[in-house]
Amino acid sequence: MTFPFYFVNINHQKPKKAEIIDCYEISYDKKFYKIKAPLDFKPGQFVEISLAGIGEFPVSIASPPSTKDYFEICIKKVGRATSYLYRMKEGDFIGVRGPYGNGFPVEKIIGKKIIIIAGGIGIIPLRSFIKETIMQKWHASLKILYGARDPQNMLFRDEIRDWKKHAEVIEVFERGGERRGLVSEFVGEADITGDEYVFVCGPPAMFKPVGEKLIEKGVDKKNIFLSVERKMRCGIGKCGHCIFGGRYYTCIDGPVFSYENFLHAIL
Repeated sequence: MTFPFYFVNINHQKPKKAEIIDCYEISYDKKFYKIKAPLDFKPGQFVEISLAGIGEFPVSIASPPSTKDYFEICIKKVGRATSYLYRMKEGDFIGVRGPYGNGFPVEKIIGKKIIIIAGGIGIIPLRSFIKETIMQKWHASLKILYGARDPQNMLFRDEIRDWKKHAEVIEVFERGGERRGLVSEFVGEADITGDEYVFVCGPPAMFKPVGEKLIEKGVDKKNIFLSVERKMRCGIGKCGHCIFGGRYYTCIDGPVFSYENFLHAIL
């Protein structure tokens, strides 16, 4: 007897075995991985990486969703699990579950003016959207503001050279470079007209000053979207560590929030 598909018991919380098919260091404490596993996702979503006997951790997907047979992540060596993965190499296997979260509202931005604002490693989840919108030509125009500690800590430098063929890229550095300071201090250089959709990711301290300057330029707070990906934890809203503003679960309601909801959460 055959049963309708809805009787099949699929455990979406069980990690699936996946192979590392490429990996390389991109800085002294950051490493890039290509994982062989089919994955349907939206830019801005994340996965849980499971390491048997070690633990697991959430990480944003860095590749564009049009790459169906594999996905890419970039990790920073900060703890036991990430340090263990850092020592793994091509041909090793890990566990993967996900994707989780809501992702960026791609359906709203087709044919619109897009501004990307990234601080530090916040460029990693935004890379997924940038590569896909360039590939699919989703945007009417694309501007990227990227702030890093110094030119040596700027990620994806080779790719950024290619992005510049399709987008206006404004690079900001705390030390060195032509523009010195915080990326939030250079929002005005994007020549904002007010009808843009803006995607932001980086240290949480940058969210409010960036949002305020965008609103001053006429951008509707409903059209500003923040990735609070640094608060992600279990992915399924069970551990309670990702509660945001006393009412939101980052891994379920986020990690992408409109600036309007962000203000409701922090006020």
